[in-house]
Amino acid sequence: MMYPLLLASVFLATTLVGCGASGKSVIKGRVIAGVIGQSVGASPSDERFDERGIPEASISILAKSGSASRGRGVYAKATSDQWGNFEVSFANGQYPRDAIQVRVKGDGFFTSKSQMFLPSEGGEILCVVILRPGYVIPEPDEEEKSRE
Repeated sequence: MMYPLLLASVFLATTLVGCGASGKSVIKGRVIAGVIGQSVGASPSDERFDERGIPEASISILAKSGSASRGRGVYAKATSDQWGNFEVSFANGQYPRDAIQVRVKGDGFFTSKSQMFLPSEGGEILCVVILRPGYVIPEPDEEEKSRE
């Protein structure tokens, strides 16, 4: 009688641990400069991902009518690294299937707000921002200047 109960508890524990580990969705992205401020879903092989990225950009993924300043409808936030790359994580059950708003803001460029759908599995977010006059994108500290 004790053996089936032990097997059932081991099976249940394994199932719960598996759900917890795989329940998080992560989407990668990059912030670059362009003539139009817009965020789009793109394939990782898109050549625009090879352009110099913009560091220290604040990226917010919001519900379509969300407000980052008020903390309403915020799904995820991230900051781009020295190459302009970022990752946003969504907890289990929080991956938005409806249209979302992507807001990118920081020093040296105009704030960009776009509505889009998150890319499907394997896709990434490309955030294009318009630079302010006179702003120069800083060089990364390390010698390697491509994507990590």
